[in-house]
Amino acid sequence: MSQTKVYINIRKIRELKNLTREHVAADLNMSMSGYGKIERGDVDLTVSKLIEIAKVLGVSPEFILKFDISMFFKEVK
Repeated sequence: MSQTKVYINIRKIRELKNLTREHVAADLNMSMSGYGKIERGDVDLTVSKLIEIAKVLGVSPEFILKFDISMFFKEVK
């Protein structure tokens, strides 16, 4: 899995849960700018920060790593 996918997954999960960047940043006790850098992949994400983000999003760190948005849009025949 590429690092970029982790950052994209964090953003997509946040959006699917209708959480704002402001809300997540506040729950992480960090600036919105700092959190935005995480979602854009401008900073290296530590395991401890991934765990914190997962808690705020209400998912497991493993869910973030394995998340695939296409699972929500598969056509059923």
